[in-house]
Amino acid sequence: MAITPGTPIESMNPVYLTGDGVFNDILIAHGGRTLAEIKEDGYRVQLHKCGDRVTAFTRSKNQVLLDLYPELSSSIANLPDCILDAELVGKGLVGKDAFDAVKTRFRPRIGEKGKEQYLGSGIIESTPLELRVFDTLYWEGRSLIDEPLTARRKFTQRIDERVITPSTQRDIGDTQALASWFETLVGSNYEGLVCKRPESVYTPGARTTDWVKVNRAEPYDLVVVGGYLKDGALSHVLCAAYNPLMDRYETLAKVNADRHGMNTEITSALRGKTRKTPPADLLLNPRVNVEDGDDRRTPDFYVTPARSIVVEIAAMNVQRSKNSWHSCGLEDGMSYSFRIGWLKRLRDDKLPSQATTLDAVRSAYAGNSE
Repeated sequence: MAITPGTPIESMNPVYLTGDGVFNDILIAHGGRTLAEIKEDGYRVQLHKCGDRVTAFTRSKNQVLLDLYPELSSSIANLPDCILDAELVGKGLVGKDAFDAVKTRFRPRIGEKGKEQYLGSGIIESTPLELRVFDTLYWEGRSLIDEPLTARRKFTQRIDERVITPSTQRDIGDTQALASWFETLVGSNYEGLVCKRPESVYTPGARTTDWVKVNRAEPYDLVVVGGYLKDGALSHVLCAAYNPLMDRYETLAKVNADRHGMNTEITSALRGKTRKTPPADLLLNPRVNVEDGDDRRTPDFYVTPARSIVVEIAAMNVQRSKNSWHSCGLEDGMSYSFRIGWLKRLRDDKLPSQATTLDAVRSAYAGNSE
């Protein structure tokens, strides 16, 4: 496939896998060994250089305003003609801190006056960024996307600039070694791993098990307070944390119930306990009745919390924003929600009143923000 610097390419994306056997599954899918690299938490950027012409694009092919990142300019100038797939992160930072730094700096659009104020504000010195390159798609007139990752990686490893460096990657063929490195990274506040099949070519727009993302997750015990049906069967559940001070339940997550057949278990456990209207001790965000594309928010049925079940949900982290339509910690239009969450198991050993509390959610968010 012919590619040209200056014309953005559809990104190749990893699939997201979870479960106790995920590392073994990865090695099987990758033929016994995988190229595992640190999952940097930032903004994905595709950098294009051809002579003096340098452009960059987001994953959605919008142009990145490189003038806003002057700390990158000298390192970019030293690069040959190339197309690099990279992550823009906070310099010297990891995990959520690295992401927050980019979020602070990023501007999708800005006028000349705004740019002048931005560049003179001190934000560049206080929040410097860098690029972590994880793939090279073009190098000195040569397209590399049809070559295996092992060949492309040799070009990536040639990059050694002050603020443009290769991602950290390991060749691993042992399940325990892969799991151990993942645990070490999570303990150091990294987001997780992206594991890539060594022979994989770069397929624009693809999302296959050639690339697999494994993120860290924390467990939360939440109460099922509502359900969503698809073709007459339970597809998702609405889950809530407990606010003991107000003696009420506050929604925190809508998660897929059709995982390992758990929708059947949940349906059975809730038989005879559902209702059409929200119970009095369930707090709903007014935005729950505002539909957002395919994100159906209003449940097909509700459950009185005291009669319901507790489920364990693994979540990557807790976020708080005005964009959330959940009610956990709702104040001044802002509330808590999960960035990524999935159903793990039913907790038959817990009562709804023993569910994760609002204070615990608040503490988890504070820990993410430190």
